[in-house]
Amino acid sequence: MPRVSVIIPTYNRSNLVKEAIESVLRQSRTDFEAIVVDDGSTDNTRSLVEQISDSRVKYFYKDNGGHCSARNFGLVKAGGQYIAFLDHDDLWPANYLEVMMDRLQGQIEFGAAYARVMLMSDDGKTKPFARDERYKSGWLTKSFFRAGPCIMPSATLFRKDVLQGFFFDEALRTGEDNDAFMRLSVKTPFLFVSDAHVFRREIPGSISKDLSVDDQCNGILSFERFYYRLGGDKFVPSIVAKRSISHKYRRAAKAVAQSLNRTAAIVFIKRAICYYPFDIRLYFDLLKFSLLSKKNDPKPNWKMPGPLSREISVSVKPIVSQ
Repeated sequence: MPRVSVIIPTYNRSNLVKEAIESVLRQSRTDFEAIVVDDGSTDNTRSLVEQISDSRVKYFYKDNGGHCSARNFGLVKAGGQYIAFLDHDDLWPANYLEVMMDRLQGQIEFGAAYARVMLMSDDGKTKPFARDERYKSGWLTKSFFRAGPCIMPSATLFRKDVLQGFFFDEALRTGEDNDAFMRLSVKTPFLFVSDAHVFRREIPGSISKDLSVDDQCNGILSFERFYYRLGGDKFVPSIVAKRSISHKYRRAAKAVAQSLNRTAAIVFIKRAICYYPFDIRLYFDLLKFSLLSKKNDPKPNWKMPGPLSREISVSVKPIVSQ
């Protein structure tokens, strides 16, 4: 049985996923399986992956359903005692798994570990993705409603029992990572491994770089759902949650206002005011947005994500070390 199952979702990125797989095969720790989930690619992904002559690489093809769907598929196929994720446009240094496993195995009170993220440009230069204060260990639920911990799937390692019954919400097009990690943060404390890192390559045309009005709101709606419907209020004080959600709506309002979307900007800023009416800046924003012309003014068409389609168990634990 493999010690670690590495789930690699991919879609139409054959050249990138091949490099991602190779970064796994170069690991100093070798007791793993690499589960490549092809989410309906129409390029030569299959042929390139099948050319890799390593029995630890397992290729699966499925109809296109989005990267959350691909990750969930991989979770079903995973046979390891630990679960790691690696997106097709990310890379691991050769000692990544060894360092992460050593740290997590040595601290049994943690059910998950995560590493630092480094941005990699086309010329190979790297720089930190986030400030050091966004990396911390412990029960992190409250932190999501502050600066937010810098946790990404490609930089995480889980004990398999922590992911028992867990799934990524396939209804979300954006904001799905924060949604997933918030839900997991009430199940286990996270260990930050300071001497491990992953490389995140910036790829033109990614979803995060081209957000619609609806997408702008997706992540905020996930925070609302977590807090009001999934038990988040047991872990985060009301004033902290409401101020955080208000700030998120203000950022969304300012983003759509840049596209002269007057209606969406006003809707978003009014929601910000409802959550935190003590922020005087919001009223000046409302006045400013009201003066926008209606050159590009589609009405927002969004709603809070629906109830999770599979059962999620939110165990109440005390708020400590957050």
